[in-house]
Amino acid sequence: MTALRILISNDDGHFSSGIAALERAAATLSDDVWVVAPEKKRSSMGHQISLHEAFELTRLAERRYMCSGTPADCAIAAMAWLFADSRKPELVLSGVNEGRNIGEDIAYSGTMSIAREASFWGVPAIAFSAPKEIDFGAPALDRWLAGVVGGFARDISAWHRPDSWLSVNLPSAVPAPLRHALPGRAKIAAEIEAQTTRGATTVLRYAKGRAGVSLMGDEASVLDAGGASVYRLCWNASMPVDDPVLDSINRVLS
Repeated sequence: MTALRILISNDDGHFSSGIAALERAAATLSDDVWVVAPEKKRSSMGHQISLHEAFELTRLAERRYMCSGTPADCAIAAMAWLFADSRKPELVLSGVNEGRNIGEDIAYSGTMSIAREASFWGVPAIAFSAPKEIDFGAPALDRWLAGVVGGFARDISAWHRPDSWLSVNLPSAVPAPLRHALPGRAKIAAEIEAQTTRGATTVLRYAKGRAGVSLMGDEASVLDAGGASVYRLCWNASMPVDDPVLDSINRVLS
């Protein structure tokens, strides 16, 4: 087994099916795999951190911890506390999120916050997301995910750039080709429904569904065509426009 140190986290909670699938993929690459994940579902929290309150980290087993805080807290606790006196991970994997992260989800997603936080520490990171109907226990998914994670892990320098991370969205069925895409527009929470009114107080709830259309070359168009979408994100927006992400990813997976 390789000595590659891998940290895994998510926003769906410590016992979700998606994180178990990602753990199985990572286990094919290394025996130095760490899991730090929320104690319960913490979706759509963005990059919120528990800056003004304490949070708990509970050791469940060797290299496995449960966190009472946010998804970003999980990544920070690992970097600043668990690995304070040892080497940092060489790779952070976030997900697999139970639901796609497309369009404006980049800003809302706790899955993305873990990968973004890793980039703050200079650690390469990949955020994985999948549609809710996918079978996380399917052997085909295990094989495909292990192959994709392994391809990226074998040559991190080919795709990693400072201040950046990758977002990978799975289609409904795998195996599937990995295709470069651009972030699209697929706004969630575009409408609000009033549920009840009590005096001056109205109870509101976001309406289900998304606002937006699929455009040629965006992640929705890639997913609709049966591919898995991938693109590089940079938190400080300084990535050159001609960043050759497609070429570097193709080299990794060839």
